[in-house]
Amino acid sequence: MSLYISPSAPPDNRDSFDPFSPEYLADPYPLLSDARETAPVFYAADLDHWVVTRYAEIRSILRTPSKFSAINAIDPMVGLCPQAARELRDGGYAAVPALVNLDPPGHAQQRRLANVAFTPKRIAALEPMIRKVTRRFCDERLQDGEADIIADLAWALPALVLFRILGLPDSDLVRVKEGSRHRAMVIFGRASEEEQVSAAQQLAGFWRYAARLIETRIENPGDDFISALVCACDDNGGSFKLAPRDLTSIMVQVLFAGHETTTNLIGNAFRRLLQDRPSWEAICRDADLIPNAVEEILRFDSPAIAWRQKTREAADIGGVVVPADAKLLLLLGAANRDPAVFQEPDRFDIRRANAHDHLSFGQGPHICLGAPLARLETRVVLQEISRRFPSLRLAPNATLGFVANITLRGPRSLPVVW
Repeated sequence: MSLYISPSAPPDNRDSFDPFSPEYLADPYPLLSDARETAPVFYAADLDHWVVTRYAEIRSILRTPSKFSAINAIDPMVGLCPQAARELRDGGYAAVPALVNLDPPGHAQQRRLANVAFTPKRIAALEPMIRKVTRRFCDERLQDGEADIIADLAWALPALVLFRILGLPDSDLVRVKEGSRHRAMVIFGRASEEEQVSAAQQLAGFWRYAARLIETRIENPGDDFISALVCACDDNGGSFKLAPRDLTSIMVQVLFAGHETTTNLIGNAFRRLLQDRPSWEAICRDADLIPNAVEEILRFDSPAIAWRQKTREAADIGGVVVPADAKLLLLLGAANRDPAVFQEPDRFDIRRANAHDHLSFGQGPHICLGAPLARLETRVVLQEISRRFPSLRLAPNATLGFVANITLRGPRSLPVVW
């Protein structure tokens, strides 16, 4: 299957690149390799995006906000039908650009405030709590010689860790996970009109939930991230304040990004390590291999396989002139297997010396705020489970399924036995 058109072809020519196809969702990497090697920058008419596949170009785009904007990073991939748009509007959804889709100089101001919850010291201090929660999951759910790594561990654990940072009760877990699922469908999916309407209703409810969290902390601040963010903005000695709508927009992003990618990362980690038995046995013998194994998993099977940007002006990308105001689809999964950067890129190697050079958490000013936390959680989970269950293996004949979206990638289920 050809995935590209010639870079010189007119933009209205259609091509066969379809990141929603069953073939792509099941295993995008052969198709990404084909695109990277034959047309590193091309226009995908069906998506109305210019697709970029090579490491050097993607890294440069992410690190050059003066030429490339993040404003469309979390726009709906497919335009919403009128009824879905009404559901969002009538439901009070009023998001404004914040953090991941906010450009300088406003981005730097918001990022400084958000960083208070994700300093290295704060993240390191979370390790005992993460280990305790992981052990509790093992004690309660991994007891019968068989389990589902996603349903019994990865679905909930990252969100519950995030709740400790935000000061939320565990009872909000289903509300937040369901709100996140519908947000992913609206932003990254290709939903039918019926699905769009349902998702829009849920997303509006998710917005109202986040708005109430902000209102509550404004009235009664506590010792948590939301309160710290609100109080920092209300500091009369400061020169920069955020309005409640800005705070709510940040809160919706944190409630989504703070756990969904980590759920995918943990699922991808167990899938790849258990498929490559020597690697699993190696980390069981030597836990010191785990941090670099996490980096290789991020490179080899990124939890976020693509990201989006926009050109501010006409730009030469890899020898192809892309017009101003063009939407870009940056295929991080292709960049992470670029042979110009990674030797034998399609080989999974937990000892790879430059595994940490992957682009899975982005680059430049928008590099993922929660990356240190995701790394810590995945390391702790692998340490605890490899120590307890060295005989863990994938259940025979298990079929993996993946959510149909352009960005998030991780198995929906991962049955294991021991």
